Amino acid sequence: MKSNQPIPVLRAFTLIELLVVIAIIAILAAMLLPALSSAKQKAWTTSCNSNLRQVGLGMRMFADDNGELYPQSGGKIQWNLTNPNAITNGWMQQIISYTSNTNVYHCPGNVQLPVANQSPFNYFNGVRAAYIVAGGFAAVKNTQISLPAAYVLSGDTIDNAQYFDRDDCDKDDYSQDCVGGELDVPANEQVQWQAHTKGQNLLFADGHTKWYKGYNAGEMTFRYDAMSGWE
Repeated sequence: MKSNQPIPVLRAFTLIELLVVIAIIAILAAMLLPALSSAKQKAWTTSCNSNLRQVGLGMRMFADDNGELYPQSGGKIQWNLTNPNAITNGWMQQIISYTSNTNVYHCPGNVQLPVANQSPFNYFNGVRAAYIVAGGFAAVKNTQISLPAAYVLSGDTIDNAQYFDRDDCDKDDYSQDCVGGELDVPANEQVQWQAHTKGQNLLFADGHTKWYKGYNAGEMTFRYDAMSGWE
């Protein structure tokens, strides 16, 4: 028996309607992408801070076993090699028995660099105070640090192959300011230290870590017994 009910006709989208839907999707994507990027940056910053805390523990235990001396840097040194001016491996390798693995030496923000410049070693050794006192390569002595909450012991650096060799596991601040970049050079030549939302994580001698936009005269020092900049 035939039904007299009309057969429903399916209505297709018009071109205008499709374009409107695509435009709405594009607007929503544009609104969400900055939020996703910000969340990714925060995750990198958090992971980097965790790395720095582990590095700090490794440095502290190393000093406990070595007469209160932190690991000494000796210039550019690759993993498993020594520098003619140094008597040991790079500072990161000196504390490997305390950090247990090399993963903690890698800042996740490093992925922002060109692949050819990405390094597995993204933290510097804060040895400027020892260098000033000794007039050359020297290890920082923990008992000489009178302001441990302000003394910059380490921090992240994702240098864009301007000052550090990508394979250097002995990055240090002997001869360059690793906090906020060198402000006495043109902006396009400044060292790209700022890995996290145009800032960087720093580790202090008392073990705490904190994100900074740049050098803060009231909260950080590069000298044993006075609040002073890197100079």
